[in-house]
Parts: sequence; C-alpha cells; structure tokens
Amino acid sequence: MIISHAHRYIFLHNRKTAGSSITVSLARGLGPEDLQISGLPETLAAGIALTPRVLREANRHAHGLLPLARLVSKRGYARLVARSLDHAYRPLLGRKPPHSPAATLARAFPEAWANYAKICVVRNPWDKTVSDYFWRIKRLNRAPSFPEYLRALEAGNSLGGIVPLEFHDNWPLYTIDDQIVADHVVRYETLIEGMQGALDAIGLGWDGWLPRAKTGTRKHSRGTGGYREMYDADTAAIVGRLYAKEAETFGYRF
Repeated sequence: MIISHAHRYIFLHNRKTAGSSITVSLARGLGPEDLQISGLPETLAAGIALTPRVLREANRHAHGLLPLARLVSKRGYARLVARSLDHAYRPLLGRKPPHSPAATLARAFPEAWANYAKICVVRNPWDKTVSDYFWRIKRLNRAPSFPEYLRALEAGNSLGGIVPLEFHDNWPLYTIDDQIVADHVVRYETLIEGMQGALDAIGLGWDGWLPRAKTGTRKHSRGTGGYREMYDADTAAIVGRLYAKEAETFGYRF
C-alpha cells in the first residue's frame, strides 16, 4: 500500500495481483513524506531507497536499532524495517496494514482519501486462488491438497494457520458497502497497459518496469489449461461462491 502526497494517489494493495512488484516500481518516484507500507524488503533488494518518512517511523518503532541492524545484515535490516513499520501501523490499520480494507484506510487518512486518486488491481479469482494456495504452502513439508485447502477456506477452518481466513478476499480492500471506491481499477490480465493508463490519468509518467517480486512459488506443471488444471467441478464452484461479487462485477468466469 502506498499513500503518495507528492503525486496525490493511493495504491490499494490487493493480494496476489502483482502488488509487491507494482509497489517496488512506484517506490522509485516517491516523495520524502510518502508512506509505503508494502513491498519494503523487495524495494530494498532492488536497490531502491525507502522514503525518509518510512525510515523515520520504522526506526522510531524499532527503538533506534535500524542503523545497527543495517551494519549486521542487509536481509535482517530489511525484515526489521518491514516488521517495525507494520507493527507501528497495526493500531491504525488493523492486523495487515499492507492490505488494509478501504473503509479502514478512509477513516485513518480522511484527507488523503477524499482528495487523492485511488488505484487497485483485480484478478480472476480462480487464478488468484491458485496463486494464493501455492504462496501459503511454499514452506510446508506436509501441505494440504488444493481441494482440502479450498474446502477448509469455505468452511472457515484455518488448518492451523495455513488458510488465510481473514485476508483471502480482495473485495473489501477496494470497496465500501459493496461499492467500488477505487478511481482506477486495473485488470491483472492487462496489467502493464492498465497501470500505464491509470498513472497517465493522474499525470504520473511510468516506464512500465516491474520487478519479479514474490514469484516462483507455483509447483504444478503448466499445461494448456493453466490455472484450470488445478480444479474440478466441485472446487471451481467453491471459488465461484466465495468470490461471487468480484466475479460478477468484472465478468470473470472459470
């Protein structure tokens, strides 16, 4: 998530929609008092400096330990920055500040919310759910099968913390009372063109560069069916029920 006072926009970070890659790309042009909450380790790994505001607030929450951490380990430093800023904003934005619901952001930053352009990316929920599944199991030695994962998701069973029950649905991140509040909704399927159009509309030039952040987690063989290979009729129906509003609004089909 980004709130750019320099360019008067808010990037709403929907999950599994290339949000980290977009955030890293946008970070190159942020102003000194702009707030970036998501994609911080990825931004540093790309050699892009964080804004003075981000570093100041993270260091304050880390009790001044960031300079020492930077001397010890680049990876440890990046993790400390991200964790410190995340914890600093939890009282204001909830348990997952990078993916804060739109209504929460509107209350937390009313002036920016009322006056800045808001941008988000949406993705076919059947495709997004496959990506989310592989992201959630990437470090597990004994992972649930995809059907087990989906049935647990629909039943409200976290399977011991594997299934992201509170954070799997992007709909609340860009809607309030089921009304879309983003000024520019970009489709993942036409990401570059969509982001270019959205940023052009707010007067911000963009070169189309996107790093490959958080990739390489899908482990199934890719045939001609793509994400559809993961589903049968029953599991496809589960996703259709879980994300009916998003699918209907944007015309997504299995």
